[in-house]
Amino acid sequence: MPPESRAHEKEAVMPPLKPSETTLSSRSARAALRALEDFEASPENPRNWASRRKWRTMFTVAMTGFIATTGSSIAVPGIHSAMAEFGTRNEKVGVLVASCYVLGLGAGPFLFAPISELWGRQVAYQSSQVCFTLFCMACALAPNMAALLVLRFFCGVFGSVGPTLGVATCADVFAPHERGRPVSLYALGPMTGPVLGSMLGYWILYGGWRWTHGVMAIMAAANFVLLSFVDETYAPAVQKKLSYTIKHPLPDARGLERLSPHRFLHERGWMRAMVSRDDASTAFKKAFSRPPRLLFGNPVAFIFSLYYAYIYAVLYLFIVSLNLLFGQPPFSTPGLFSYGWPQSTVGLCYLGMTAGFGLSALTAATMQDRIYRRLSKKNGGVGQPEYRLVLTAIGMCIMPCGLFLFGWTAGRTHWIGPQMGQAVTSYGLMLAFNSIQNFIVDAFYPYSAAATASATFARSVTACVLPIFAPTMYRNLGWGWGSTLLALLAAVAIPAPFVMFKYGQRLRERFKFEG
Repeated sequence: MPPESRAHEKEAVMPPLKPSETTLSSRSARAALRALEDFEASPENPRNWASRRKWRTMFTVAMTGFIATTGSSIAVPGIHSAMAEFGTRNEKVGVLVASCYVLGLGAGPFLFAPISELWGRQVAYQSSQVCFTLFCMACALAPNMAALLVLRFFCGVFGSVGPTLGVATCADVFAPHERGRPVSLYALGPMTGPVLGSMLGYWILYGGWRWTHGVMAIMAAANFVLLSFVDETYAPAVQKKLSYTIKHPLPDARGLERLSPHRFLHERGWMRAMVSRDDASTAFKKAFSRPPRLLFGNPVAFIFSLYYAYIYAVLYLFIVSLNLLFGQPPFSTPGLFSYGWPQSTVGLCYLGMTAGFGLSALTAATMQDRIYRRLSKKNGGVGQPEYRLVLTAIGMCIMPCGLFLFGWTAGRTHWIGPQMGQAVTSYGLMLAFNSIQNFIVDAFYPYSAAATASATFARSVTACVLPIFAPTMYRNLGWGWGSTLLALLAAVAIPAPFVMFKYGQRLRERFKFEG
């Protein structure tokens, strides 16, 4: 064989060249190459972070969810003051101050879910927090009721990232068998936000209703600073950044060079280089089509999203109704019994709910993973999403009992009676809410973001509408029969987790979502 032919044959079978240390001009590029070669075992993979780093991320995201949902209720105590200033007399228009915000919480995921999938969770968190801060400031300066309602809606849109992406962020850094406790503790943030927001609102109201929005702007700005210290958790985005670092290395930074604007812009150049316009278009189309198809085309998603939405609506119904039971005018309503607490103490009427949420979170944090591991062991070490529904079933049974206790002690006993009813209701509500969140994430993986978006949209619509009619319902039916109606509606769904526990896997396989 001629020498030229042998050379060509040898060249044809040579393996492709890998980037070597001589072609990578910085330590960061070489480290990125090592991380990508075995990303599953790499410390750059969020699943491999140190435990302290994971929990710090979880608590920061929980704080983000807490602040976002606090904004939904912190304005409720100031509704009457805002109505008086703007000359509005329709009570239902006043309730829209809270409802428009909650509706925005449901609309936001359609914008920020695809952003988080394309460019990572941190881009979604930080960009939304900047806008959230600005719109909260604008609410504090609103010139009329119409402007306030529109601004409140956009506050909800930009505040939605914490409640929406929080569970996904926990799933990014925790494996399924260890996810129950962090998700349970994370959920305490978004769920206690509306309760504590109402309590704070009554005290902030002494400075005027505009300060309730001003305080939100301050909290959102502080939270933006906290988020700046959190690293990206979405593994595909981390891999894109590593690839970009390899292809576009910069010299190693020394001293203040790390703070140069050129380096800052270069490090974020991966967002344009690694995500094409077609990718972005496809992601946004899927973001708008997947949640409706899941919600209305998948019976498993529909049933649990519906109950998830109902229990969230009950939470907001309590928030706008408890001041009617415990407060003095203008917080109470004529013809309906009230304990007549003054403004200085009426915020304490939410303590029963706070206690129930705390006990429920403690129960879920200690039992959720233990139940999941025990049932998985019985199933040959294979976990199933339905194992999350044990606590759902318990919560669904407890919640109607709490509603009965609340309704039939209100106005008939000492105020401690309805407080105990609140605590029992919120305990059951939180157990069900927590475990349904876990179930949705596990059951529809890798489309958890779409499933969460559909459930969030459903819960926000019901939480927007139901509280508008709460004062009228209790005025016409009274505390006892009004709460009985809510309890009976909740009791209808009690069989659902038992049926799903037995037949859930078959139903999921039959109605498998293909994206």
